[in-house]
Amino acid sequence: MFLTFDRVSFSYPGVLALDEVSFEVGSGEIVGLIGANGAGKTTAILNIIRHLQPNSGTIRMDGTDISKIKNEDFPVSFIPDTLVFYEELTLMEHLRFLKALYPENRLSTDEIIERLGLRDHLHKVPSALSKGTKQKLAIALALLRNYRLLIADEPFTGLDPMQIGVFKQIMMECRQERKAVLLLTHLLDMVDGLCDRYIMLNKGKLVTGGTKQEIIHRHSLKPNGTLEETYLALVGDGV
Repeated sequence: MFLTFDRVSFSYPGVLALDEVSFEVGSGEIVGLIGANGAGKTTAILNIIRHLQPNSGTIRMDGTDISKIKNEDFPVSFIPDTLVFYEELTLMEHLRFLKALYPENRLSTDEIIERLGLRDHLHKVPSALSKGTKQKLAIALALLRNYRLLIADEPFTGLDPMQIGVFKQIMMECRQERKAVLLLTHLLDMVDGLCDRYIMLNKGKLVTGGTKQEIIHRHSLKPNGTLEETYLALVGDGV
């Protein structure tokens, strides 16, 4: 497995956010990390991208503890839930800046502009962009980096149905290129059938993991149930 999240625990003051959580993400695989708000999804990701450090447990990429990977070699690209841009730079300047940092990435700025429908917004600064266009810019910047693992935290926010379809296709292309994708969401209808496997969290604990059918079979759930029905049957809470 490319990413191994092994018995990781993390606490904020007075709150155990992750309680010995373990899961894996393989190359060429889309894995959905799902759960209600407060389930521990974002905390798990912040530990993976090294914004937080686990209290216990280890996180490895290709068998190497992530704490030992140099910043310039860190193989992760991240689409955050809370978007941050350089407010003085236009959309096009953002794209050119990332392309200059990662010239070996074969994806061209023209290709990503056309793919995500950004042509009409190239000379706008972030404050002049709609929520959906800001989300597309965040996706574009993530794709222009060098990465073997793409992490997307609630990436469908602000996207219309056509744009959602485009991003789903991009994730499937990552799979074909043997890149790993870790997708965080509580919008379960968006990822039902998209992911190869699902990791379900609730209140900082691992509930279960596997393909949808494996989870249904393991827990004797409704055979043809939706992903949302499956999750609700296991945790008893809304998402």
